[in-house]
Amino acid sequence: MRFIADIANQKLTALEELWERRRGPGPMPSRADLDVSELRPWLGNLALIDLNGVGDGTFRLCGTNLSTRFGIDATGCRVAALSDDLVTTVLSFISRVREAKAPVRNVYARRVHGIHVTFDDLALPLSNDGTVIATLLFASYPRN
Repeated sequence: MRFIADIANQKLTALEELWERRRGPGPMPSRADLDVSELRPWLGNLALIDLNGVGDGTFRLCGTNLSTRFGIDATGCRVAALSDDLVTTVLSFISRVREAKAPVRNVYARRVHGIHVTFDDLALPLSNDGTVIATLLFASYPRN
């Protein structure tokens, strides 16, 4: 189990390092600063959530591994379309990232297909103007 947790941590650390490089001297990069080819190693475990004002958000993209975790392909869906426990978790995550305007990590446990799984989550803010977070780049990997 420790090996899987280490892999999850390595993948999220590498993604956060890419985010740091792409943000340059500003507080956060824009979506345009991240080329999809650079994100390829994480694609199945990534979601892009467009934030709509102060409400929840809409999944622009939801990777296949996240769709399995969420129980639906959330691409094109609002965060509110997820199960109640996930809505609460994702909204809390969005709130924490909006407040920090910086990467936020989280550990989250839930049952997936009847199996207890713990996930390492990372949310990275993306901004078009360097001030307002327009999109959340979310990545998640199982620890066990």
